[in-house]
Amino acid sequence: MKLLYLLPGNVEIGLGLDEMERRRGILQKYAAAGTEVLIDYVRSGPASIESEYEELIASVETIQRIVEAEKQGIDGVIIGCYGDPGLDGAREMVKIPVIGPGAASAYMAAMLSHRFSIVTITESIVPALENLILKNGLDRKLASVRATNVSVLDIHRDPDAARRRALEEAALARDQDRADCIVLGCMSLAFTEANFAMAETLGIPVVNPAIASLKMLEAVAASGLSHSKKAFQTPPKFLNH
Repeated sequence: MKLLYLLPGNVEIGLGLDEMERRRGILQKYAAAGTEVLIDYVRSGPASIESEYEELIASVETIQRIVEAEKQGIDGVIIGCYGDPGLDGAREMVKIPVIGPGAASAYMAAMLSHRFSIVTITESIVPALENLILKNGLDRKLASVRATNVSVLDIHRDPDAARRRALEEAALARDQDRADCIVLGCMSLAFTEANFAMAETLGIPVVNPAIASLKMLEAVAASGLSHSKKAFQTPPKFLNH
């Protein structure tokens, strides 16, 4: 199957094209035999997404690109931002499965634990992530959302420092918030692959949203499933487009 990982940000003014290809390589490494991972980005998106405002800016072209991907024969799409920008709108417009890393990793954490905490980037995104968990009906399982106060682009510049801060906040979530599972709440943090060393140090599972969303999309697509078109109805005015 062919799966597309779509970054809602403009990597040309942010992370850079080399980083985009590095991420594709990581996803391909974890992909099942027979899965080809493609990667693309949204040209009109911001350099990074750290607020709901930036998510909204990125959402329109994200949805348009997913519509194009379906026409090109792509079997499924991952929206490459932890906040899942444009997810519901994309599901209204296509029939192929579209997965958001925020929801995918939260459901996986909820399955593996009694209470999970999200370790994310800046304080500015904490309320949006709390709303994301509430929207997905998992608020009773959420122990906390903790911010490292390391921005998306700073993670890219100094991944070792980002890993250290993520581990510090994750330990506090475990010890003070009674979390028994951690979710990395940022895709740039996910692509540092910090989850393995963190899990070993903390003694609890650490869910990487990049891997979680890839594996969930593979499972859904391989099972011949997609989102419900009764839940995500295509607006009648677009039915013939």
